[in-house]
Amino acid sequence: MSAPGQASSRASRGMIDAILFAVLVVLCVKIASATMRSSEQRAQVQAIGHEARALYDAFQSYRERNGGYPDERADPPFDPATFEPLRRRGYYHGSIGTYILNGRIDAFDAPDDQGPNHEFWLELTLASDPSVRILIARSDDAPVSRGDWSDGVFVVRDGHLEKL
Repeated sequence: MSAPGQASSRASRGMIDAILFAVLVVLCVKIASATMRSSEQRAQVQAIGHEARALYDAFQSYRERNGGYPDERADPPFDPATFEPLRRRGYYHGSIGTYILNGRIDAFDAPDDQGPNHEFWLELTLASDPSVRILIARSDDAPVSRGDWSDGVFVVRDGHLEKL
């Protein structure tokens, strides 16, 4: 027969083991969940990166044919909500709007400090994670680039540009 203190000690040890097991399960679930979120975000960034490069290429093609980038003062003006005239004139057929917050560009400009319509920048916010921003640019005037020349498609993380 075991003494009453030993039974109590075994019960306490069993309780501690159960608590430790539960803590380990919770930690594993949290780690797995964070890893899945990170993987999903990478996939979303890659998808929007593909679409953003297509939009960048559309701006380049437009400039080659028209002598400058589209802007909000041109005829027809560039519309950040519909991507016109790029769509209507066949330069852009993508679906970037499905990946970005509210389906529209957050900010756009075609600065003229290097001559009319010789540069442009667009900023977008990822709909699935509003902390992720995308810059599509050929300019030194994009606010997130802080005056540095940016040419291409970038993801903005913690205020830093990473080329996609």
